[in-house]
Amino acid sequence: MPDEGFPFERVAIIGVGLIGGSLGLAFKHASPSIDIRGLGRDPERLELARRLGAIDGFAVGLDEGLNDRDLVILASTIEHILQTIDTLGSCLGPGAVVTDVGSTKRSICSRAWGHLPPTVEFIGGHPVAGRESGGVTNSLPTLFRKAPYVLCPAPDVRTTNLEKLRRLVKLLGAWPVIMTPAEHDRTLAWMSHLPQLLSTALANECQEQPVEVGGSGLRDMVRLASSPYSTWSAILETNGDNVDSALQFFIERLQRFRQELKAGGLADEFTRAATFARKLRSSY
Repeated sequence: MPDEGFPFERVAIIGVGLIGGSLGLAFKHASPSIDIRGLGRDPERLELARRLGAIDGFAVGLDEGLNDRDLVILASTIEHILQTIDTLGSCLGPGAVVTDVGSTKRSICSRAWGHLPPTVEFIGGHPVAGRESGGVTNSLPTLFRKAPYVLCPAPDVRTTNLEKLRRLVKLLGAWPVIMTPAEHDRTLAWMSHLPQLLSTALANECQEQPVEVGGSGLRDMVRLASSPYSTWSAILETNGDNVDSALQFFIERLQRFRQELKAGGLADEFTRAATFARKLRSSY
């Protein structure tokens, strides 16, 4: 039996990379007695995850790895999550809870609610945390502490499973945020996807400048630019409409900045920005 307060006994993590590995480590820290099974396509990587303590055992096939699990977490890339959902239904035991960690939610939730059997419940998930370097060797049990963790239940569905996932998120040290998939994607376009594109653009615009003059401010601003495109391609594809809107508003903001700069009127912009920055820092 799991430790008192831990809402699940047998967990499966499909995709034991940075996020999946960090979830496994955090779960074991919260409740050492729970059983965590990793699933993936590479036995050597799964064995590495087992040696690192992120999982207790592993399986390569979904059929043998899922039918006894009460929580299944899809922790791979967005495109692989979507592919997995198509073949997942027949492998799950009745009453299983399925969630994911994808950075966009509309495509994943729509696919899951349309394909998974009514005997299981899918609740979309997104831990808003990460590192520039991926892979299970970079996993941390503390990765989710003081981070938001979005949960997206099906519309008009409220069961005890949502409360169980809320408790699980709190055990990770994160705080649960309940949103619809549309609200999530619209919000994350501004709060996550736009910053990535701005960091990438800034790094590219500074390419021809003498790098030895760059200070800590520039390093902070371009930190996200080290993220590989392979991490972001599916995010931008599945949330392109919201990202495009955010970019358009930001372009208009920059155009106003140019006008205010010429008129010497940026003081209010600096004041408003500093207020938001303090608010953001105080939330972590």
